[in-house]
Amino acid sequence: MTVGLFFGSFNPIHNGHLNIAREILKKTEIDSVWMVLSPKSPDKEEVLDKNDRYELMRLALMSESKIVISKVEFNLKTPNYTYLTLLELSKKHPNDNFILLMGEDNYKNINDWKESDYIINNYKILVYPRESTLKKENFLSGRLYNISSSLIRKKVARNEDISSLVPLNVMKQIQKKSYYSR
Repeated sequence: MTVGLFFGSFNPIHNGHLNIAREILKKTEIDSVWMVLSPKSPDKEEVLDKNDRYELMRLALMSESKIVISKVEFNLKTPNYTYLTLLELSKKHPNDNFILLMGEDNYKNINDWKESDYIINNYKILVYPRESTLKKENFLSGRLYNISSSLIRKKVARNEDISSLVPLNVMKQIQKKSYYSR
């Protein structure tokens, strides 16, 4: 099986994440997208508890048969790095072909990643455009989504509407649990 690995803190998951995963499934040879939930990102501070983010993702993906959540990083030592996750997944799923999915912003910085040469030399990388200025062979053409998790957190803190940014059941859970309300 060919699996697209979509890494993130998903703090929270939003319609942009979902639409990108759906587009990748339509436009590529990828059979399934695994959203790899990072329990604690090495470069991010304010992150909702991993189990709460998992629950928001579970709600968002209830009707998505080809998009699943991977908690592989929950059992890895912290701080964790992408190459360690790739080693673990390749060991656990030796018959699967893994392709990294990332936004253009992350791709621009990939050479700064720990063991970036290992990643670049051993895994195919598909890049989803953010600014659509670079055109390379591994770049997908796709709609630009002007949604970010940080925007959603700010809107929730200001008690603004997020109904167009996240699935309805995710919005209801955020409201019910007062996530991001400060």
